[in-house]
Formats: sequence, structure tokens, C-alpha cells
Amino acid sequence: MASCGLTYGLRKWALSRKALVQPSERCSHTVPTPHGGGIAIGVLALALTVPFAISNWVPDLSMGAMLALGLVMLAVGVWDDFGDLPAKLRLGVHLVVVVLGMLAIPTLPVFSVLGFEVDSSSAFLLWPILVLGWAWLINLYNFMDGIDGLAAVQAIVVLGGMALNFAIWGPHTWTWICLLTLASVLGFVIWNWPPARIFMGDGGSGFLGFALGFLMLLSASTTTVSMWSWIILLTLFIADATTTLFVRLLTGQNVLQAHRLHAYQKLAQRAGSHLPVTSGYGLVMLIVLLPASMVANAVPGSGVWVFALLFAVFSSIAFKLGAGRQEL
Repeated sequence: MASCGLTYGLRKWALSRKALVQPSERCSHTVPTPHGGGIAIGVLALALTVPFAISNWVPDLSMGAMLALGLVMLAVGVWDDFGDLPAKLRLGVHLVVVVLGMLAIPTLPVFSVLGFEVDSSSAFLLWPILVLGWAWLINLYNFMDGIDGLAAVQAIVVLGGMALNFAIWGPHTWTWICLLTLASVLGFVIWNWPPARIFMGDGGSGFLGFALGFLMLLSASTTTVSMWSWIILLTLFIADATTTLFVRLLTGQNVLQAHRLHAYQKLAQRAGSHLPVTSGYGLVMLIVLLPASMVANAVPGSGVWVFALLFAVFSSIAFKLGAGRQEL
């Protein structure tokens, strides 16, 4: 209810200030629409770090870091939404935030590879991979926030799916962490559902990418639930954004330039509407990715293989749909 009310207030403010995103050839909407609604998600999700810390559900230091770094991510995103933030400066801030976030996690995850366990806390060569992976999650979440409701539905299903995983394999405190964070997105999606009456904006999408990465690493540090469960639930976004990026690189395009060449955007163009694409992505996550995320916990060591298979399948589908390719 607080999320819904705050989003409504932000929409009224944006309309009064004429803070509207105008339609263009690089956007997937046709009506000027207010943006910045994701601020509601960030404010409420960060407010929840206080009771999480007080209740001793998670380490106080970690929640303090999430609060401070989350505020930085939200501020940078809002600056990008309503100002003119250079892309290189934004990326630099993301990398610094990610490094500090990793330092605030009690221990980094242990990966099972080919039957061997690799502790990334002591395997220094894995640190750059984790930094780049988390920074990529932040940016791909921004890239995938291009049609009505998609990024919000993704967050809702990821957090809901992980709540179910924690409800089965524990601890149950993490079920509540996921559900309460989900609620901060649920109120927003009421206004963002196709046809959207307000957009999330970079403040919300960048914050969600950061928050999901932080919760993923923190849960891997403090629980026995596989980190691959989070990654598997994010497979659609990872496959679409990564395929699009590589195709654009290989075809000599300027990857820093805005575009609408992702597979989900091409599907929306073919459908003539955002609703079937947003709904379809959500259904695939529920029917395919949610059970797959549970396999990662039910069968120890299977997570990396499950993700690799799903990534290959969905990347191939994105490529066939023309992700990253410019059409004459």
C-alpha cells in the first residue's frame, strides 16, 4: 500500500513538472509518460533494511552497507533520469559500489565446479568475475526496462521464487526478506502495468539490479540455498541482454548508444502491444525457471549446469528473434 501510494505521488509530481519521457525511434512507447516511479521501490526497500538489521535476520554491517550503497545507486539513477550523467561516470560509480558491496558481505560464495568446491573468498582470480558480473546485472536490468511492466514483473517473480526456495530449504527469515522486498515492487507495478501510467526509470532499474545482486551474495554467504537459484531465475534477462550486446559488438555498432534491439522489444513490435510480452516473460519464469531454480537446491552441484543449459536455449531464441541486429 505504501509503494502504491508513493508511486501515485511521484506520478502526480512528475506530471506537474512535465517530467515526461517523449516517444522516439529508440523508445518502445508512443505516448509521453512520466518517469521516476522506481524511486518508490528504492525508498521502501531501503527502509526495510532497518527492521531486517534490528531483528538480527541479517548482519548489521551488511544492512548498513546496503542502505548506504543503495542510496548512492538510487541517487545516481535519479540524476541520470532527470539530469545529464555521462555514461562513463555512471559505470565508474557502479564498479565502486559493487566493490564496496562485496567487501560488506561476510564471506563470498563457494562454487561447486565439476565436483570441486571453489571458495571465491580465497580464490582471488574470481573477484574480478564477481565484480563484472554484478556490474553487468545492474546495467542489464536497466537495458531490460524498456517495455511496460517487464522489469517489475521480473523482480516480482525472482523474489517470489526465492521466497519459495527459502520456505522449503530455509531459513524462513529469508522468505520474509524476499516477500517484503517484493511488496515494494508490487505497489509500483499497479501503475506500471501495460499501458504504463509511469515508468520505473534508471533510479528504479539500477537500484533493483544492485539490490538483487546484494541479496544474492548475502544469502549465499549466510544460508545453504544455492546462489544459482537466483541466477537461474534471472536467465531470461541475462540471455536477452548478453546476446544483444555481443551481436551489436560483432556487427560494429556503438554499444553505448540507446536502441531497441533486444529480443523483448522486437517481440513487442511484432505483437503491437507490451502486455503479451510482459505476461509471456512472467509465465516462462513461473513455468520453466522457477522449477529449475528449485532443482539447483534439490540436486547439489547441478545449478551451474541447469543455468548453462537454459542460457544456451534462451540465447539461441533471442538470436533467432534478431536480438542486436538492425533491420533495414
